[in-house]
Amino acid sequence: MKIAIGQIDTILGEVDKNIRKIEHYTDKAISEKCDLIVFPELATTGYGLRDLVYTATRESENGIFNSLKEKSNFIDIAFGFAEKERGYFYNSSMYLSGGEILHIHRKKFLPDYGMFEEQRYFSPGQSIKSFNTRFGKTTMLICEDAFHISSHHIAFKNQTEILIILSASPFWSDHTSMKWEMWENVCRTSAQLNGYFVIFSNRVGFEDGVGFFGKSFIVNPNGHVMDEAPFLKEVLFITEMDLRDVERARLFMPIMKNEVCNETFGKAEDRL
Repeated sequence: MKIAIGQIDTILGEVDKNIRKIEHYTDKAISEKCDLIVFPELATTGYGLRDLVYTATRESENGIFNSLKEKSNFIDIAFGFAEKERGYFYNSSMYLSGGEILHIHRKKFLPDYGMFEEQRYFSPGQSIKSFNTRFGKTTMLICEDAFHISSHHIAFKNQTEILIILSASPFWSDHTSMKWEMWENVCRTSAQLNGYFVIFSNRVGFEDGVGFFGKSFIVNPNGHVMDEAPFLKEVLFITEMDLRDVERARLFMPIMKNEVCNETFGKAEDRL
């Protein structure tokens, strides 16, 4: 399976221009015969929307996504967008395949600390659900979702094979660590414990002095970073995954089998 990550910069509030950029990189991924392309969180709008949320949000069935739907006949596409639905606004991600919307995930955990103020402008999603793709059972998370253990527990319980994390993560560092090291630790641990691939797509660029570092990567089911995109650079990042690695990892560490056996035993006990 050939994976592309569109590690892109976005123009705040310029939905049409950002979608054209997404289309451009999608066309390049199609020409490279990729199977899936993943773009970052809020790729259609930029991150720090604030009051722009009222003009930059779009309903999922808006015609502005028709071109991407058409392209999804040739490649699966996952991207972040600001969604409007019945008067509410969501930080969402959309997965397109076969010309249709296959799944929409609404960010459940909205940060409201430090520089973050998402809860002021967005409504939280109510659930994290997995869905079937032609590559296997897939789960999408958006940035802060991935820092909650419950999100990874749901992905595990749903027998996820590919975990996609869309992010607009700003850069910081101290004398002991870099921000991307935290992301790698989280994703490597989740991948190794749960036996699935993790695709982490992070944006680049600057908004009001805030820099987004990129460094998108893919982790295999054994917890190893297979490949990584550059720091701060907009790029179409392409690599390959062997989906059979999921089965191999789960045979080597049969955690899911043990979990199922214990659940079955527990249910039998409850009936006594």
